[in-house]
Amino acid sequence: MAIVRSLRSFFPAVMTLVMLVVLLTLGAWQVERLAWKEDLLARMTERRNAPPLTISSKTDIAALRRAQHDFYPAKLKGRFGEEVVFWFTQIENKPTGLSRTDSAGYHMLVPFYLRDGSALLVDRGFIPQRLLDIPAPPPPQGAVVLDAVLRWPDGRGAFDNQDNPAKNLFYVRDPKAIGAHWQLDLPPMLADAATANDSWPRGAQTRFSMPNNHLQYAVTWFGLAIVLVIVSGLWHVRFLKSRDESDGV
Repeated sequence: MAIVRSLRSFFPAVMTLVMLVVLLTLGAWQVERLAWKEDLLARMTERRNAPPLTISSKTDIAALRRAQHDFYPAKLKGRFGEEVVFWFTQIENKPTGLSRTDSAGYHMLVPFYLRDGSALLVDRGFIPQRLLDIPAPPPPQGAVVLDAVLRWPDGRGAFDNQDNPAKNLFYVRDPKAIGAHWQLDLPPMLADAATANDSWPRGAQTRFSMPNNHLQYAVTWFGLAIVLVIVSGLWHVRFLKSRDESDGV
């Protein structure tokens, strides 16, 4: 009988410990994410107002590093290419002020040939889905200086659709994959057109802000851990009292 009673208290104690470790781990992870997000937002703000880099050759591209130059302004010197692919954008990336019917669409991606002939992927901006089959205004012809924001895109996620190069449709801004489609050797970074405009494609779509809810998530996980300890403690106190009463103590 004593063994049965011991097991009745042992398993809840083990489960409480396991759940407590999980909750504390999740809380600590959110604290780490909070520090990372705050540092990222601070760097984005700092770089947004930094003097732009001049990119005109493969040597300039080779000097770029994600840790130092992601979200950095730049002036690209060269010309637009004629190749075009479209990247499907999630709804939260849409430009502000659009109607519901225009809340999803595509970004127009084109190569930009620098002065030495090397190429860099450029995102010209957003086009609503309803306008995808309507020819967009061509980019400026000849030599130009393009105001842009340097970006290193995220990798393919588990829920991203497979690209459809035959239809010039991509679901991930992957310069290497898009470069292979164009038979171009593109570097891993790309450049978002930084000039705002009211025509399509609509530029200046780089997001310099993002949700930062990690503090409330951390408080939630740590709060659940505290509740778990209190509930488990009350249960064990009640169990011990009931055991003592049944033993006649």
